Amino acid sequence: MSEATNSDIFRILTVAPNLIQIEVIDVDKFKTDTSDFTIGSYLKISDDSNTSIIALVQSFKIKETNVGGETTVTQPTFILDAQPIGFLDDAGKFKRGGQQIAIPPNQVSIADSSILKGIYESTEEGKKFIFSTLAQNNAIDIAVDGDKFFSKHIAVVGSTGSGKSGTVARILQEGIKPTVGQKENGVLNNSHIILFDLHGEYSPAFTKSKKLDINNLILPYWLMNSEELEEMFIESSESNSHNQISQFKNAVTLNKKRHNPILTKVNYDTPVYFSIDEVYRYISNHNNATKDAKTGELKIKAKIPGVANEFQLFEVIEFEDKISGKINSGPYAGEFDRFVPRLETKLNDQRLSFLLKSEKSGGGEYKTEDLSDILKQFIGYETDKNNITIIDLSGIPFEVLSLVVSLISRLVFDFCFYYKSIKDDKEIPFLLVLEEAHNYIPQTQGAKYHSVKKSIERIAKEGRKYGLSLMIVSQRPSEISETIFSQCNNFVAMRLTNPTDQQYVKRLMPDNVSAITDALPVLERQEALIIGDSIPIPTIVKIKSLTEKPASSDINFRTEWKKDWTEIVFDELIKKIKKEG
Repeated sequence: MSEATNSDIFRILTVAPNLIQIEVIDVDKFKTDTSDFTIGSYLKISDDSNTSIIALVQSFKIKETNVGGETTVTQPTFILDAQPIGFLDDAGKFKRGGQQIAIPPNQVSIADSSILKGIYESTEEGKKFIFSTLAQNNAIDIAVDGDKFFSKHIAVVGSTGSGKSGTVARILQEGIKPTVGQKENGVLNNSHIILFDLHGEYSPAFTKSKKLDINNLILPYWLMNSEELEEMFIESSESNSHNQISQFKNAVTLNKKRHNPILTKVNYDTPVYFSIDEVYRYISNHNNATKDAKTGELKIKAKIPGVANEFQLFEVIEFEDKISGKINSGPYAGEFDRFVPRLETKLNDQRLSFLLKSEKSGGGEYKTEDLSDILKQFIGYETDKNNITIIDLSGIPFEVLSLVVSLISRLVFDFCFYYKSIKDDKEIPFLLVLEEAHNYIPQTQGAKYHSVKKSIERIAKEGRKYGLSLMIVSQRPSEISETIFSQCNNFVAMRLTNPTDQQYVKRLMPDNVSAITDALPVLERQEALIIGDSIPIPTIVKIKSLTEKPASSDINFRTEWKKDWTEIVFDELIKKIKKEG
């Protein structure tokens, strides 16, 4: 873009804190000098003392003027509405915020490539993070401040087909890329990323990542906290849910003490092993129990030898029959007629075996002493170290999807929280990527999302203090918990076609630049608006292309329909459907 600047082309009409109106008085010369000028372009406006502000063109309107004598000829001129977004300091470096200029300013020029490069090169060299170019000029790389970009939570939003998955992949690939020295020495950089992949599409983009799915994910039930356990096993709408919670809590806490006798402080939330089968027997036994009419002692027919009285209910036992006036029903007899079969159904559900029957390859359950190995699979510290761990959620039953996200997120938060107290001046920052986040941290107040929203909201509010940041990815931002979404300080907003989503995103964005945000519904594929603390000015960018891409491409229906009839290997397909292979 060539620089157009003189009083023959422009005339300043209005100067206000949030609006500068400029008349284009020579339309022909303007068109000749500025062939690629558009809404969203930048202007440099200066006064006699060479103080300059940068303004963003928001809109234009036509103003007609009469030229000539007796025969009147109407010649249109244009009025540009521009919003000031920053200024150039004495050294020519761009600064955000306001700057006073003498009134009236007398110089207007279209910001050429040298000015634009100066704006985007204002980021400190060591902090530059580049994954896009300027949409108006692909020769200009857009550098964001990498520290501010990752440490202050990121929102990546865009409708289906906008290039959202490719954008996420490009950002993460750039983040885990080693320096030249690291590459020569064969060492990884210190990036740590955990990606929740709802549709199983990111593995092709990260061939060297750690990949976890329902077949190899180690996530034993005993790691759940009280809220997660109750969300899974308790039906809060039942009239006696308070009794269910009371006895379930007693059973879990007591069983944890039974299996971890050397621990002195064990409670309902302590992440140590307990037997869910024994907890089931405890509840079932209470449902069938009888007691001594006078003493209230439970009337067990034959106690299990070698088992302490307080642990008898965890065993397979029988109770004496009721005798009028001597043996009555136990305190919870018949109370759990619906609770017991629900527990049994959960325990026998093969789809939940990855949670409820997690076993080692050599046999035996994962127990308290295995906590370190369980944690290492998520954070990349196994024998084969990895910068990124992809958790494929596509095979996880939907009814426990939010629980899985809640549990893993909370484990990672706990790691970061406790690591901060023991670290030796060595930071280990983590990024948690929540793909299609509206599916498990929605705006709705449903009980099934309570634990996951609490886990993610805690990270959103406190995670940055402990080196844990979020990337929220969604095609429906208006359906995401506002408490979580509003904590994002950096936005990568791609094409959004839903008016509700457009307004929701505009309302939460930290910069109010309507000229750019109004472009959200018409952005091209791979174009995005970057706005927030990490970038000098709000900018529409073109995301750089990928070599290794996610498997998120749309199927070309008409092209495929025109091909010859395709035969299907049904035997193999049925095995997949039946989870046999």
